[in-house]
This record gives sequence, structure tokens and C-alpha cells, in this order.
Amino acid sequence: MLFVILSSILLNLNPAFAAISPDSETKSALEVPFYKSTSSLFPSGSTTIENLKKQVVGSAQASAQYYKWNKIYFGRDEIKPLFATHLSRHVIDAKTTVRYKVIDTNINTLQLFNVEKKLILKKSISEVIADAYDTGFVMALKDIYLKTSFRDGASVLTTIPQGTRLVVDQYVKDYARVKYQNYDGYVNLSELITKFDFATFVFAKNTWHQVRARNFDKIITSKNESISLNDVKGLLTPDSKGIIASNSQKIPLWSQVETTKNRITLWNQSKLKDYGNVWWKAVKDVEQVYYHIDELLKKDVSSVSFHPQNPLKGILSSDGVYITEDGENWRKLQQFENFNGPVHYFNDLLLFVGNFRSTDGGKSFDNYIQIDKLASAIEYQFGFVPKKLQVRKIETKVPFRIKIEIETGTRKIKMESPLFAQDWKAVKS
Repeated sequence: MLFVILSSILLNLNPAFAAISPDSETKSALEVPFYKSTSSLFPSGSTTIENLKKQVVGSAQASAQYYKWNKIYFGRDEIKPLFATHLSRHVIDAKTTVRYKVIDTNINTLQLFNVEKKLILKKSISEVIADAYDTGFVMALKDIYLKTSFRDGASVLTTIPQGTRLVVDQYVKDYARVKYQNYDGYVNLSELITKFDFATFVFAKNTWHQVRARNFDKIITSKNESISLNDVKGLLTPDSKGIIASNSQKIPLWSQVETTKNRITLWNQSKLKDYGNVWWKAVKDVEQVYYHIDELLKKDVSSVSFHPQNPLKGILSSDGVYITEDGENWRKLQQFENFNGPVHYFNDLLLFVGNFRSTDGGKSFDNYIQIDKLASAIEYQFGFVPKKLQVRKIETKVPFRIKIEIETGTRKIKMESPLFAQDWKAVKS
């Protein structure tokens, strides 16, 4: 029997169909539906699996990407969400890490300028990532007024068209001060979309904060702290998260969507009497599972730490331990099931999870903090035998020292040791 493997064409199919739910199709236990093509929305008929298998003439694997909103999947040509990259003033090549200045954008590509080589080029939006230290443009959601002041009753200087990208000089109360043509003025923040609307973490006051929401010119953190947008020096924006920025689409304004990884469908082709060549699904759709930061933030995050030079690399604990290399896709470390303790990212190779340490970037872990030596040090320096020893917090100090906070059952104490030794000494709070 001849099997024809269709690869490149089918691997890039973009099915032209309306919004669907992947669970909407039901199959008979005795019969399965068949289709005229792999992109057909409705089946042409159905027959037994045995009959289809007898007439097989080929097979194929098709994949496509979708947008997902409210458990509904949309084709890539059905809606046009905005991504943080669209609002970036600078982006980074995902493969080479070269930094480019953004000249122009559209829904799928960016026109970029390589400052070092004085070169203009185009790249797909999927080939670049947002620069974590670029707060980007803001964009008008509709035609908006540019006013002389941020105060009520201020006079109008001019109208800024919908879709215009603007650079903010300063955030003041509910307004942003911007330049437009030959004018300097203020626009209402409620009429703008910003990179802050995508942020999951922001860097301000020399540390990273988990974002709960943006409230006009303030970021509200997961600890209910309020941070002025003027104080934000960096922000992490998942590349998979988009926002609807137009009322003319199928999804309401401000709706959040996410891109799915390739949904892979395995198909067989059979030749049936009265129908000719038809296609049927060999197995159910298989969607590759990835943990996105948005999924993890729905849980209670116990501890999070980022690479000291590259905020796209991080480690997080929330009923398990997750590690990321790109700030978007988080891989769960199977050896730390249900873990909710402290984590710490020292550098590319050295990471800490509770009592454990990795020296190969998270590929493997060993039991680093030796409980017997720590217990002996506590007994010697504090004069009591701890009832329990549980690491609550991990820090590192320049150049190579580790500092931990320990729960002993009766009190919390802080201990410090050289990073590559077990010589624990008490430190003051």
C-alpha cells in the first residue's frame, strides 16, 4: 500500500473557518466523519473506521496557529490583536539577541533599523521579542484630543487620529504628556493602550514587582503597592499575550487573547466510492502544552527570582517550580512537585530551590544546604537545638556569599555562608 506523506504545504495550512471550539466536534463510537480537505469546516459524511482504513491512500500532518479567547479559537486572519512588540521602540532578535530600533509596524511584520550596521530590514513579529528595558510607545485607541493641560476644562490644541503612536515625556495623574506634530500637550490615559497593559512584572526602585493591574498612571502590584509609571525602568511582557485595540472586531475592546502553539492534527486520506479522496482525523488534535506566565499568575506565587542581567530568564515557585528562558514559556521541574518555597537565580548556571542547588542551569539539582551542619551551627551560636529547619528565603551577596532565612520552630533566624562552602554564621536582621 502506498502512503503519500504531504509535508510542507500541509504543515503551513491556514484553515479558513470561523471561530471554533476544539471540543465542539463529537464522534460516533461506530463511525468517524470525513472531509473533502483538511481545511473543510463541515464533514462530507461519515463511515466506519474499518472502511476508511481499508481504503487508505495517504497520510499527512497539518498544523496551524490560532488565537484563543474565552475558550474559543480564532484563525490568524479573523482578528487582529495588538502585542507589546507592536508598541516597542526597540526589539531584540529572538535568535541573535541583536537590538533593533523600530521604524514601522503592521500586524505581522516590523520594519527595523540596525543602528550599528546602518541597515534597514523587515522581520516577522514572531522573530523578535520586546526589549525588557524599553517602555515603548503609547497608541490612541480612537481619535483623541490633545489638551494644553491635564486639568479639567483645559483647551484643545488639536485632534490625534486613532492608531497614532506617541512617545510619553511624563505621566501626570490621569494624563500623559506627549509631543504630536508641532504641539506639546496632554492626552487622557483611558484613551491609550500602553506596554504597561501587557506587563506581568515591572522593574522599579531597584527590584522587580509582580503586576496586578494598571490604574491610570499607577501600576498596582500583587502586594497592593502603587508604583508611578514614571518610576518604571523595565517591564516583562509575554509575547503570547495580545489585546484587542479596536471596536470593529469580533471580540470586545480590551479583550485579552493569547497565541497558541502549533495545534497538530494527524490526517489519513482514503478513496471512497461516490466521494473520491477524502480526509479523516487519525487521532484527536494534539496541542502541545506550555505554561505561560498568565497561567501561573492565576495561582499564588510563593517566590520568584530573575537572572541579574537578563530579566527574561527566571525561576518561580507556585505549587511546583517553573523555569523560563524567554519570559514567556515556563517549564515545570518535575522533581519539585507542589513546592512553594524560596527560589533564587544567581547566574546562568547556578540556581537555588529551597535546600537544593543546580550548577547546570536547572537541568539537575543536588541537596546543597546540609541540614546537619546548619543545625550544628545554630546550636553552637544560639544555644538551642532547632525543632525544625525550613528555608524561607534565599539571597546571594557580592561576590560569592549566600544568605538564608530559616524557620526553626520557635523563631526565624538568618544565616550566611560562603557560596561554595557550608560555614554558616549568624547575621543580624
